[in-house]
Amino acid sequence: MKSLEKTLKNITENPKNIFQLTIQGILVGIFAGIMVCLYRFLLLGSENILRDYLTIIHGNILYIILFFTILIILAILIDYLIKWEKDSAGSGIPQIYAEVKGHLEANWIKVLISKIISGILTALGGLSLGPEGPSVQIGGMAGKGIAKLFKGSKTDELRLILVGSAVGITAAFNAPLAGVIFVFEEINHGFDKTLIFIALVSAIVADFISKLIFGQATILSFPVLDIPLPSYWILIILGVIIGFSGYIYNVGMIKSSQVMADLKIPSWFKFTIVFIISGVIALTIPEISDGGHFMLDMLKFTIPSLGFLILLLVLKYLFSMFSFSSGAPGGIFLPILVLGAFIGAIFGSIVVPTFGWEYNLIYRFIIISMAGFFAATVRSPITGVVLLAEMSGSTESLVAMIIVSLIAYMIPTLLGNNPIYESLYDRLLLNKNKEYVKKPSKHVLSEYIVPLDCDYINFKIKDIPFPKNAIVVSVIRNGKYIIPTEDFNIQYSDQVNILTDTNDYPYVRDEIEELFGG
Repeated sequence: MKSLEKTLKNITENPKNIFQLTIQGILVGIFAGIMVCLYRFLLLGSENILRDYLTIIHGNILYIILFFTILIILAILIDYLIKWEKDSAGSGIPQIYAEVKGHLEANWIKVLISKIISGILTALGGLSLGPEGPSVQIGGMAGKGIAKLFKGSKTDELRLILVGSAVGITAAFNAPLAGVIFVFEEINHGFDKTLIFIALVSAIVADFISKLIFGQATILSFPVLDIPLPSYWILIILGVIIGFSGYIYNVGMIKSSQVMADLKIPSWFKFTIVFIISGVIALTIPEISDGGHFMLDMLKFTIPSLGFLILLLVLKYLFSMFSFSSGAPGGIFLPILVLGAFIGAIFGSIVVPTFGWEYNLIYRFIIISMAGFFAATVRSPITGVVLLAEMSGSTESLVAMIIVSLIAYMIPTLLGNNPIYESLYDRLLLNKNKEYVKKPSKHVLSEYIVPLDCDYINFKIKDIPFPKNAIVVSVIRNGKYIIPTEDFNIQYSDQVNILTDTNDYPYVRDEIEELFGG
C-alpha cells in the first residue's frame, strides 16, 4: 500500500517531489557525464594507440605477429566479458529501450564495468563501431544506479534511466538538446513534462563536464556556404538517394546480424575471426578502421577524389556491417554519420562543379546528408537535424536538412522497412530465449499521449479495452490534472497516466501502445 501511495504522489505537480527529482537529475548528470566522458576519453586513446602502432608495424614481421596475437587475446577477453554480462553486448540502445519497456532488468554495475572495458578493447581492435550507442547505455545504467541509491519508485527509476540516456548522447557529441530530443523521439515515445525538465537539467550538467574535458569547439568545423534558393530542387534528388541508401543500410545490417547469429561456431572463435579480419583491414585499408573519426577528419582537410570517396563509402559500409553483426560492444551512430557524410561528399563532388558553384559548398551537402542518413536509418528526423546543428555550431542548414531528412525518412518507411533500432530491439527480445523472471511487486506509473489517429477519441474510459491489469489514475488535459470517472471521454492530445504492477508492465505497455497506435 505504501508503494502505491508513493507512486500516486507522482501524478501531481508536487514541488517537493520535483525538487528531489531535480537533485537526482543533477547527480545523474554528474555521474553519467563522468562515466561517458571517461569512456569517450579512453576510446580516443585506444584509437590513437592503434594508429600509432600501425605506423611502426609495416615491414616488421615480429610486430605483425605480436599485433595479431594481441587481437586474438582481445577477442577472447571480449567474449568473456559478454558472457559475464550478456546485456553489455552490441549497441546498448536496444537494451535501454527494452529496460524502459519492462522487458529487461539489467545489473547496472556489471553493465557499466563490462561495457566500458569491452568497448575499449573493441576500439583497440579497430572494429568499425561507434561510441554513442554504448554511451547511451552507460548513461542509462548510471541513471539507474542513482535511482537505486535513492530507493525511489519504479517510475522514477525509469525516468532516471531515460535521463541518463540523454546524458549519453550529450557527452558523446557535446549536444544536450539532441540528447534530450533523442530520448523522447526514439526511446520513450511519450511526453512527460517532469521528465523533460529533469533531462534538460541533467544534460546541461553533463555538457558542462564534457566541455571542461574536451573543450568547447564543435565536433564539425566545416565552412558554411548557402545553396542558391532557385537550386533547392536538387535537395529532393539528394533526399531520394539517401532514402534508398538508408533502406539498403538497414536491410544489410539486420540480415548480416542474422547470418552471423546462425553460424554454428563458438562465440570466442567468432570474435577471433572478426578481430583477425579487422587486423588485416587495419594493415591494408587503415582509413576505414575504428568508428569513423579518421574518415571525418579526412574530409576536414580536403575532399578526396570521387573514385576514392566511393571506394571508402562502400568499404566502410561493408566493414561496419561486418563489425556490428559480430555482437561486439559498440554502436552504429558514428558509422551512420560517417556514411552520410561520404554520401554528401560524393553528391557534392558531382553537383558543385556541374553547376559551377563555389567548391566549399560540398561541405554543406556533407552536413545535410549526415542528418538525412540519420533520419533514413534511425527514423528520428528531429534528433538528426538538431544533432547536426549542434555538431556544426550552425543553424543555417536547418531548412535544407529538414527537406532532405523528411524525404529520406519517407522512402524506407514506404518500402516497409523498420527503423534500425526498432529492428534491433525486436531481435533482442526474440533472442533472449528465457523465461520471464518474476520481480518484487512494485507499481509503475506510465504516461501515453492520445494521437490524432487514435480509434478511441471521444470514447468513454469504460468503453476502451484497456488491459485488465492497468488502472487509469489520471488524465492531463491542457496542463490540468483530472481524476477521471468511467464515463470520462478521452480526447486527442490527452496524457493518460496508467498504473500497473512491475510484473505486468511490459505487457500492459505493449498493449496500450498498440491501442493508441504508438
